[in-house]
Amino acid sequence: MDEKKLTLQGHLKELRRALIISCLAVLVGVVVSVSFWELLHQAILWPIRGLLPPGSKPVYLGVFDPIFYMFKLGLIGGLILASPIVFSQLWWFISPGLLPRERRMALPFILSATVCFLGGVAFCYFIVLPNAAAFSLGLMGEQTSMLLSVNQYLGNAGMFLLVFGIVFLTPDLVFLVAVLGLVHPRTMARFRKYVLLACFVIGAVLTPTPDIVNQAIMAVPMYVLYEVGLLIAWIFVRRREARAAREQP
Repeated sequence: MDEKKLTLQGHLKELRRALIISCLAVLVGVVVSVSFWELLHQAILWPIRGLLPPGSKPVYLGVFDPIFYMFKLGLIGGLILASPIVFSQLWWFISPGLLPRERRMALPFILSATVCFLGGVAFCYFIVLPNAAAFSLGLMGEQTSMLLSVNQYLGNAGMFLLVFGIVFLTPDLVFLVAVLGLVHPRTMARFRKYVLLACFVIGAVLTPTPDIVNQAIMAVPMYVLYEVGLLIAWIFVRRREARAAREQP
């Protein structure tokens, strides 16, 4: 009992350490991002440039909105900048449950997770946000005008950027689930049709346009990413099982 308790306490300490380092990395990223908040302001408005009605321009709706807006920009930028550190701490936390030779995959995992996350952010920034904004503005009637709150726009755009970044982490999440032994790749393969359905449901929710084409633009990459993660998990688990079979007396 004492050994299990100590083991649990050790895991909690390791989790706390990983969380502290991740939060400090995000804090440093926030400080750096706030230092360049005007540049980030221009960047976040790029997807809607040229789409707003003539005479429209972003506005603040409150006295303290500029302060909140600056720190929101900093938080989004900080999360993106700190993502490699966060992924490295995630691997550091789960690595004690892996075999010594499996722990060598730390760098590939961190690089893969970072590339996938940033790829999702870029996909949203260059493709999803401009098309979503164009569709939404197309619904405006001729007798209506727009007062664009930069705080509200940043909240919506930031949510989209982070959600797409997380969605594009699907291969790494599938890999982790298999590596930790939570679900065998064989079991995940049986649920392909449900995963495909879930991808289109998520695509319908995240894509503001009602047509199937734009939903497929979101759903198909998600499903492909799931298959990529499943393939990597299959290779990893089969090698682990083959190695275990060879080591058995």
